[in-house]
Amino acid sequence: MCLAVPAKLVEREGDQGVADLHGNLVPVQTLFAPEAKVGDWVLVHAGFVIKKLDRHQAEATWAVLKDLAEPLPEDVDESW
Repeated sequence: MCLAVPAKLVEREGDQGVADLHGNLVPVQTLFAPEAKVGDWVLVHAGFVIKKLDRHQAEATWAVLKDLAEPLPEDVDESW
């Protein structure tokens, strides 16, 4: 399964950049989102910025990802 995650673009020089993923700084390519600038929230997939996001979209996505990381309650029937 592939997943794109929100990040904040903290550095950019040409088509190269650095994105902050909750404290993890990762190198990114900005070829697919040339309008992205430092300080923007962006969606990152496989090291590429694929689109700009607004802050609310980024926060909502991180909330869903956090929920997915939580273990299921013990009373949930996983036999389905």
